[in-house]
Amino acid sequence: MCNTNMSVSTDGAISTSQIPASEQETLVRPNFPLNVIEPCVICRGEPKNGCIVHGKTGHLMSCFTCAKKLKKRNKPCPVCRQPI
Repeated sequence: MCNTNMSVSTDGAISTSQIPASEQETLVRPNFPLNVIEPCVICRGEPKNGCIVHGKTGHLMSCFTCAKKLKKRNKPCPVCRQPI
């Protein structure tokens, strides 16, 4: 069980000090094995290793090659349709 007991920051970060320890474990522990590498949602042949970034957000959903192609072709983010 993990209880980080973090404090509230001024930049809007979430504090875990007010979250019950039973719920904190759910927040920290992933629901999938860490050794599973998901494939690119575009080509389905390479692992997801190319992050699509726009503004202050981004999505890890494609391989680096497909991410470069999307950027080069001026295509929007496949997840949220924002310009890349």
